Amino acid sequence: MFDRLLFALLLLPTGSFGADYYLSAAGRDTNSGSSSQAPWRSLNKINDLILDPGDRVFLRGGDNFSGSLFFDAFDRGTAASPIRIGSYGTGRATILAGDGDGILAYNTAGFVISNLNLRGSGADVNDGAGIIFYTDLPGGVKLKGVTLNKIDASGFHHAGVEIGAWNGTAGFTNVSIDRVRAYDNARNGINVWGYDAPGFKGYAHAKVYITGSFAYRNPGVSGVREPTGNGIVMSNVDGGRIARCVAHSNGERNTSSSGPIGIWAWRTNRITIQFSESYGNRTTSGAADGGGFDLDGGVTNSTLQYTYSHDNDGAGYLFAQYDSAPSFKNNVIRYNISENDGRRNRSGGIVVWSKAPLEISNSHIYNNTIYLSPSPTGNVCGIRVASQTSSLSIRNNIISTTSGAPLLCVAGGQKGLAIQGNNYWSNGSPFKIYWGPTRYSSLSAFRVTGQETLNGVSTGLAVDPGLVNPGLGGTIGNPNRLNKMLDYRLKTNSPLVNRGIDLKALLGLSTGTRDFYGTGLPQRGAYDIGAHELAY
Repeated sequence: MFDRLLFALLLLPTGSFGADYYLSAAGRDTNSGSSSQAPWRSLNKINDLILDPGDRVFLRGGDNFSGSLFFDAFDRGTAASPIRIGSYGTGRATILAGDGDGILAYNTAGFVISNLNLRGSGADVNDGAGIIFYTDLPGGVKLKGVTLNKIDASGFHHAGVEIGAWNGTAGFTNVSIDRVRAYDNARNGINVWGYDAPGFKGYAHAKVYITGSFAYRNPGVSGVREPTGNGIVMSNVDGGRIARCVAHSNGERNTSSSGPIGIWAWRTNRITIQFSESYGNRTTSGAADGGGFDLDGGVTNSTLQYTYSHDNDGAGYLFAQYDSAPSFKNNVIRYNISENDGRRNRSGGIVVWSKAPLEISNSHIYNNTIYLSPSPTGNVCGIRVASQTSSLSIRNNIISTTSGAPLLCVAGGQKGLAIQGNNYWSNGSPFKIYWGPTRYSSLSAFRVTGQETLNGVSTGLAVDPGLVNPGLGGTIGNPNRLNKMLDYRLKTNSPLVNRGIDLKALLGLSTGTRDFYGTGLPQRGAYDIGAHELAY
């Protein structure tokens, strides 16, 4: 057994070897702690150490350890030789944090933490986070290197995992959060945040990547102003990605007028959200949101693509700009699928909203597929532009509603809004598009607004899109299998094949190289309408 353990440890990548420390529920704090044959018992033995680059801490798999681990600026790894914290033997070790944090790292980085369970005393009792890296160092310092891998965190008040900062542009860079499960926490599943104030410029964090992670049953907190009950939320980051993640069943206790969302970003730059599923997220009656995905206040140069949203209380996809936020511009929602979102309030498959006088500007919504049925607790619309925008475009989308739900609802006061090349299908019910207070009952009548024309030529269709099995996408639950959901593929005889506007050639938009399903763009010499590009 010892030989196999030693061999496994030698396989762990490291730049240079430091000291190894072992803990076991059967250990003794009078032991040396330097081997699995003489382990310590309590977490405080680690807290009493000053850890150096290359040091490794091993907790015996299957054992429970009460208390918390605490690291500060004296404990500092490097990119080449990080400090490693994890399990040894069989299974994962569990830290029982009680009412506090499971692992707190303050003003330090250069850590790899993996293969651990963190358990708090309960979302309504605990006052900490499962793992939190936090800095308030002066001078805009960005601490380098935080890797969290194969972590299971539940029963905490603030979050399962947090990366936080609160001193101007001080923060973290090169952060990887991979294969984390954050659930049954009060406020958030996974939360990345930094300093924010009206007029503040800059970002706390850079190069933050959240992948392969699940955030669910994080219910939120009633009676507080800020949005709670988020699945995965990233803010104050310049350069990052959320990919192959799932968020569901969050937010049921939120009462805030500004949230929550399953997976979203705000006050960020150059963020990509992709290959993910968000469903069954909630909010309370009269409160806001409870949606699937969101690019929110102060987001710039970011893209939301190749994701699946369904059965959320709020919008499947949201562009939002709150008051006092930095500019919202140059953002894209493309090649996504929304099924029966907007179950509460005035929502829909895709919603655009801003708080006057701020606006959504120079942003684009194209090649998405929306399927929407009415909700007994919501005033739904396929795509809703709820406030004034500047240079927004909505093109090449499939908007399919049932039982008379409106297809498109646009508030007055738009500047440079372009709606072109979309397909509107009301499934045999009356055709409804609302332009301000005016209702249009046909696509041809709607064109009097100047929309659905390009260079003097009529665009858009109002036909059955010929989808394989719309309305029956259901729950996938595995982000690696989203492309196996066949329900929103176009049939071979679909009238939408080759009917999309060539956004790159005619309008200079870069549409990417693939559709929702991974098919290359374009096929058959032209672009299709919706999230699927039919291959030969």
